[in-house]
Amino acid sequence: MKSDAPRFSSHLTIFLCTILHAFTHALATLLVPLYILIRKDMQLSGVQMASLLVTIYGVTYCLLSFPSGILADGMNRKRLLGWGLIGNALAVVLMGLTRRYEWLVVLAVFAGFAGTLFHPAMATLAPAHYPKSPAMAIGLVGMGSGIGFFAGPQFAGWRAQSAAWQWGTIADWQKPCIEMGLAGIVVGILFLLLATEVNRPVDEATARRATRTPLPKGMKRKLLALSMVLGCRDFAGVASLTLASLYLQKAHNKTPKETGFIIGAMMLFSVVLNPLAVWLTAGRRRLPWLSIILVLGGLTVSTAAWWPVAWVLLGLTIFQCFQLSSYAVSDAAMLERVSSEIRGRVIGVFLSLAGTLAALSPWVMGYWVDEMGTASRDPASYRAPFIVLGALMVVSAASTPIIARLGYVGGPKIDPLTEVGPRTLEPVG
Repeated sequence: MKSDAPRFSSHLTIFLCTILHAFTHALATLLVPLYILIRKDMQLSGVQMASLLVTIYGVTYCLLSFPSGILADGMNRKRLLGWGLIGNALAVVLMGLTRRYEWLVVLAVFAGFAGTLFHPAMATLAPAHYPKSPAMAIGLVGMGSGIGFFAGPQFAGWRAQSAAWQWGTIADWQKPCIEMGLAGIVVGILFLLLATEVNRPVDEATARRATRTPLPKGMKRKLLALSMVLGCRDFAGVASLTLASLYLQKAHNKTPKETGFIIGAMMLFSVVLNPLAVWLTAGRRRLPWLSIILVLGGLTVSTAAWWPVAWVLLGLTIFQCFQLSSYAVSDAAMLERVSSEIRGRVIGVFLSLAGTLAALSPWVMGYWVDEMGTASRDPASYRAPFIVLGALMVVSAASTPIIARLGYVGGPKIDPLTEVGPRTLEPVG
């Protein structure tokens, strides 16, 4: 396939990558509205023990992102993506079958190990199919995050309360794990059968040797700084799901089904916003608008505990419009400043650092709510954690000058903050 001529196979692969993206985030958020059910069923000491499972998954997922990025830069990305989803989904199915907490911990590690293959491989395969508009390819695949964040909590809350089938000692909270996991395995198999890899400009052996070469001078230092600052956004985004779930169920007596609906629905608009945000912020608009989006998101979530319960869904939806669109914009801004040969490792380094920080947040939020004691029934008790999340969002806006120093977007060597517009993802000089 010519590198500059996308065919039907490219369109199909981008579509399938979007579906894989959706399943990756749906599986990762499946337990969020089920924390209280898990605590009661497993007789755990607090919701922090239930939210710890999501943290373990996330930490494993992120810590292994750099090795996954090395694999993505040198191996068949189609196979990495397909088998990654199959392994992730299988672990979730097994979570629905075990009655021992220690096995849930082991399976959370395994799910994170398999799930970590997705983002680095996707970040290199999707732009390779659309070399003339690679940032837009990232935006389109980014639609999957909104679909997954919507479907995971929605499906979990709904099926935990309405699934009528019974088998052995399987608890209500385990039924959505089995059902969603089996669906993920089927999708992973279809991806392996239908998706298409893009031939690299060098043979596989040469590609593998290239992955052993170091990143450009100063790149790791820049990525470390970027991860620490933009990681504040990631922490706030992941934390908001757990905090919102516990806030709705404890302070407003929402059922898991109602909670899953609210948490899922607040993500839905990002399906449209992710590609739209990438398109609207092209060129010189990209980085200034990223800062604006992050600040507006922080201001919105800071006020969440003051909203009447009837307005919670609207308020959280507005926050997630800013939150999730910022991922698409920042990913596009990063990837359009580095060469295709190192994108997998760049995303891997960033996720290893920023993602690990963010992955700690479910346990942190669970611990914070447990420490509230009986005050967790009072909506006013949640003002402080929501303000902290808002402050982290605002701090993350300082990431834009760091992104600007990663490289140049096409054309001559000009100030990345004032470039006219990207024509290629390849850096200059």
